Amino acid sequence: MPHITIESGKLTNEQKRTLVERLTATSSEVMRIPPEFFSITIHEVDDASYGIGGRCIDVVKREYAERRSQR
Repeated sequence: MPHITIESGKLTNEQKRTLVERLTATSSEVMRIPPEFFSITIHEVDDASYGIGGRCIDVVKREYAERRSQR
């Protein structure tokens, strides 16, 4: 029984439902396994607790938003 684990920032319930539906459908198609065999776990990580390129995501997002607003 395949299990998919996703780590992401905060998601709305609608985003979670859509993600679970699409991951299941795509994985089922690719692996040729019935969708009811799949389980999925979504681990939400706060932006201040997640880093990329040596910087926390909350800082990266804030700087990105500032640059976009200056255009």
